[in-house]
Amino acid sequence: MTVLGVLPVLAPPPGIDILGLLPEVILAGGFIVLMMLDLVTAPAQRGWLAVVSVVAVAGAFGATVWCWFDAATPRTVYFGAFAYDRFGLFINAIILVSTALVLMITPQYLNRRGLHYGEYYALILGAATGMMLLAGAGSLMVIFLAIELLSIALYILSGFNRTEPRSQEAAMKYLLLGGFASGFLLFGMALIYGETGHTQLTLIAAAITNGGGTVDPLLMAGIALLFVGLAFKISAAPFHTWTPDVYQGAPTSVTTFMSVTTKVAAFAALIRVFSYTFGEPLIYDRWKIIVYFVAIASMVVGNVAALRQTSLKRVLGYSGIAQGGYILIGVVVLTPAATWGSLYYLASYAVANIGAFAVITVMANRGEDLDSYASLRGLAFRRPYVAAAMGLFLLSLGGFPPTAGFFAKFFVFAAAIGAHELPLALWGIGTSAVSVFYYLRVGLLMYTRPQPDEPSYNWSRTSLSGGGVLALTAAGTLVMGIFVTLVLNIAVSAQNGIVLHG
Repeated sequence: MTVLGVLPVLAPPPGIDILGLLPEVILAGGFIVLMMLDLVTAPAQRGWLAVVSVVAVAGAFGATVWCWFDAATPRTVYFGAFAYDRFGLFINAIILVSTALVLMITPQYLNRRGLHYGEYYALILGAATGMMLLAGAGSLMVIFLAIELLSIALYILSGFNRTEPRSQEAAMKYLLLGGFASGFLLFGMALIYGETGHTQLTLIAAAITNGGGTVDPLLMAGIALLFVGLAFKISAAPFHTWTPDVYQGAPTSVTTFMSVTTKVAAFAALIRVFSYTFGEPLIYDRWKIIVYFVAIASMVVGNVAALRQTSLKRVLGYSGIAQGGYILIGVVVLTPAATWGSLYYLASYAVANIGAFAVITVMANRGEDLDSYASLRGLAFRRPYVAAAMGLFLLSLGGFPPTAGFFAKFFVFAAAIGAHELPLALWGIGTSAVSVFYYLRVGLLMYTRPQPDEPSYNWSRTSLSGGGVLALTAAGTLVMGIFVTLVLNIAVSAQNGIVLHG
């Protein structure tokens, strides 16, 4: 419909479309409420802001569960800009559970470090909202806006410790490199739009399918640049250089949050865009080569570099680079088994990595984050339950049975072998063997009694909420490793429920 035959009339979307964004709307509402409450909350009462944050996350999670049953028939909403499907809702659940666990350990940590400001909680919810929008993005423009929303919040959170030079350095590095990555991302989107005439993913896929079997070099350049922008967010090599420095410099509660949720959201966008939008054989055969070598590079660089570290935060940073390489196998292998294997991997990685970083968070003292190898020595003799939980998380990240990490790697490697990508699976198995060394090294340090002449480190006592987070993540790591089908069936349903057509 037009006015005077020239200007289009902007009609509002159907009312039912709000259901497709209900979890995101609830979380964004919590963000606004927190911004208002922070203006009237006394400094001594800021712990209540954490309670409000958890309530908002719980409300968004409840809406996600309700939408899961309502989205049995996947569809797009808001004129194709957002996907209302079980794939996005599965990712939402991981992000929301991870956010809730981080919020539970945050108040005590911020109080010990003298960083308890109300805007922290609003920024966490703002970043989580951007991540959820990225998980369900059905348009290139929504992908870009979601990435910018989550990135701006994380830039600020990385430098939240305003008096510590290392935290300010982390924020500056993340901001500068993130800006370059956004430039690559936007340039790639411009090329894709120029070649297909669309920004919606379903219409781009249709334009490629109807392209007559030809591949335009500019389209491939756009796809490559788009991958570079997303690879930065998943910390894939060689776009990983910011990761260990930012993980070490940012407050540990922020590192705990961003190490999992950012990677989960970015992988959701990667799978949706590359496995389905650009899954046409002629296109796939070309971008597969790029992702193939990035996956191998991530596995090798992450595991080899971690061998030389003496900071647990840096070790987990490089470990995250390697874990991203394993999950990229699921993107390279264009089969349903690879997709649901990647989804299961993301869930198992979330519980183990949050648990590992939570150990550092809950044990930090007033002066600094005690994450050096020297400070870990003898932890089992002072905090036996904390050390046992940390050992379990490291075993899961290393892929030892009967933890969730073992089956996560098994599903991804099996999918590669089933798709006749044996070299990729062998690279994954070989580099996993290398990772065993630095994971077990940390475990050995915790169970080695310190010498009398070594300095004694004053680890803080574990709070009730901190102990609860460690218990929940440890239970999740074991339950997912023993009762595998509990999450696996949900991951398969999420893979089957992804929007393929508008």
